[in-house]
Amino acid sequence: MDKLKKKGARSLGGAKKKEYFCNYLGLLPFFILFGVFMLYPFLYGVVMSFTDWSVSSGKEGIDFVGLSNYQFVLSGEGVSSERFLTSLKNLCIYVPVTLLIGMTIALLLALFINQLNRRAYGIFRGIFFTPYVLPLFIGAGIWQWFMTPGTGQVATLFEKLGIGVGVDWANTAIYAIFMVVMIDVWHAVGFNFVIISAGTKDISPDLYEAAELDGASSWQKMRYITIPLLEPIMFLVITYGFISALQVYDIPWILSNNSDYNSIGGTGQVMLFPVMEMVRNVYLGTPSGLGRATAEGVVLMVIILAITLIQFKLRRKKV
Repeated sequence: MDKLKKKGARSLGGAKKKEYFCNYLGLLPFFILFGVFMLYPFLYGVVMSFTDWSVSSGKEGIDFVGLSNYQFVLSGEGVSSERFLTSLKNLCIYVPVTLLIGMTIALLLALFINQLNRRAYGIFRGIFFTPYVLPLFIGAGIWQWFMTPGTGQVATLFEKLGIGVGVDWANTAIYAIFMVVMIDVWHAVGFNFVIISAGTKDISPDLYEAAELDGASSWQKMRYITIPLLEPIMFLVITYGFISALQVYDIPWILSNNSDYNSIGGTGQVMLFPVMEMVRNVYLGTPSGLGRATAEGVVLMVIILAITLIQFKLRRKKV
C-alpha cells in the first residue's frame, strides 16, 4: 500500500513538473522579448552613463569616467547641467498641476456622464476618448494651430474673453506652460475618464439606495461611497499619470522646436523637461554627450522609481 502511495505521489509530482515546464515554456517568448528590447538596452544605457561616449567619437576611444557624468549633471555647473536642473524644477510644477486638473476633470466627467442613458453615454465616451487615440505630435500640432495669435479659433475665443490678448502663446513664458498643461489634459482626460467610469459601473446601486433612505445628499454619497470604492481605480490612474507626466516630451518639444537645439524649451525654458534635455545632448554631439544623456536618463528613472515605490507604500499602509 505504501509503495502504491509513493508511486502515485511520484507520478503526480512528475505531472506537476511537466505542467509547470509547459507554463514556463509558454512565458519564454515574453522573457526573450523583454530581455532583448527592454533589459539589455537598459543595462547598456547604465553602462554608457559611466563613459565619455559622444556621437562624434563613436565607439573608438571611449573611456570609463566613473561618476563624473552624474557629478556634472547634478552640479549645476555648465549650460547642460543648468538646463537639466531647470527641467527638473519645471517637472516639479508641471506634474502635480497636470495630475490635479486632469484627475478632477476625469472624475467629474465620469460622475456626470454615468447619469445619462446608455446611448448618450456611448457617444460621449467616444468623443472624450478620441484625443487619446490621436498621436501626441498630431494633437500638439492641432493645438498649435488653434492657439496661433489672430487666426487660431481658441486664441481668438480667449481674446474675446479678455484672456491673453495679443499674446504669442507658445513663446510667452507664463502662457506657454499653461498651453502644455492644457494640451496634456485634453489628450489624457479621455483615458482617465474611461477607466474611472468603468470603476463606477462596478459600484452596487443598492449602496446608493440605502444612502438615500438615510437621507444622504449627492455630495455625501460621492464622498462616502463613490470615492472610497473608486480608490483602487484612482490609484491605478494616478500612478500611470505620474509615470507618463514625468516622461513628458512630445508636446513641449513640438511647441518649442526650431532649428536651434539650444532654444528647445521655449522662452525662459519654461517648457524644458528632462527627456528633451537628454535628446538635445545626443543631437548636439557635445563631448560625453551620450554619456551625460544616459546619466540624466538614469537620474530620471530613479526619480520615477522612487515616486512609484512611495505611492505603493503609502497605499499599502492605508489599506
